[in-house]
Amino acid sequence: MFGTGMTGGRILIADDDDAFRLTTRTFLRRQGYECEAAPDAPTAAEMLRGGEFDLLITDVHMPGNAGLELVEKLPEVAAALPVIVLTAHPSVQSAARSVQLQVVAYLVKPCDANELLTLAAQAIASYRAYRAISANRQRLDTWARDLAQLEESLRKPAGQSPLGPTEVFLNLTLGSMLAVLLDLKSFTETLARQLGKENILERVTLHRTLRETIEVLEKTKQSFKSKELGELRHRLEALLQTPPTGGMTTGA
Repeated sequence: MFGTGMTGGRILIADDDDAFRLTTRTFLRRQGYECEAAPDAPTAAEMLRGGEFDLLITDVHMPGNAGLELVEKLPEVAAALPVIVLTAHPSVQSAARSVQLQVVAYLVKPCDANELLTLAAQAIASYRAYRAISANRQRLDTWARDLAQLEESLRKPAGQSPLGPTEVFLNLTLGSMLAVLLDLKSFTETLARQLGKENILERVTLHRTLRETIEVLEKTKQSFKSKELGELRHRLEALLQTPPTGGMTTGA
């Protein structure tokens, strides 16, 4: 599904069936996923608290999860984390309970491998989109607060700020732009891998945007001499150290 060295996401498998747990972990790792495993719900909850995952695959009937307690308490541990339920003993009760929780699929063992891979890829892509949007919204909130503080400072008598208002504004704006571009780069790389089109989105749009941004910073460096702006330019240039290949071009 993914090429060598590419990571499609980080998955946690929670299942007390040793053979199934280890076999599924090995299978998903071979498909390009980072995959960890837990034999019961308490261990899974502890692992979720200790690290970031993109998907939880869990059994129903295992210690600590007889009534899907692990999934029910998941929002307290990892908000919005998608869940795929796999069970060898399906029931109307557990299926109905899954519908009420944040479960993207309820599968019966042994499940179809291709179906599991498709559901995992879709769930991870949606979750990463959610995380990217949430992070950008929080960043915009911070940017708005910073701009409000700058606006308030400009109401004070001139000369009380060590930096000029134009330079402060540029630092705030370009810093926020860089953070958004970094998020976009990470998200588009993941999406392209899942679509089987490695680096296409990055090559068409993101690299061109980054190069244009760097050119503007280079042209204005004499007008706005700032250590922070220089560091921004270097960080942007670092993203482009490995130029895209394939000769794809797009119109303006």
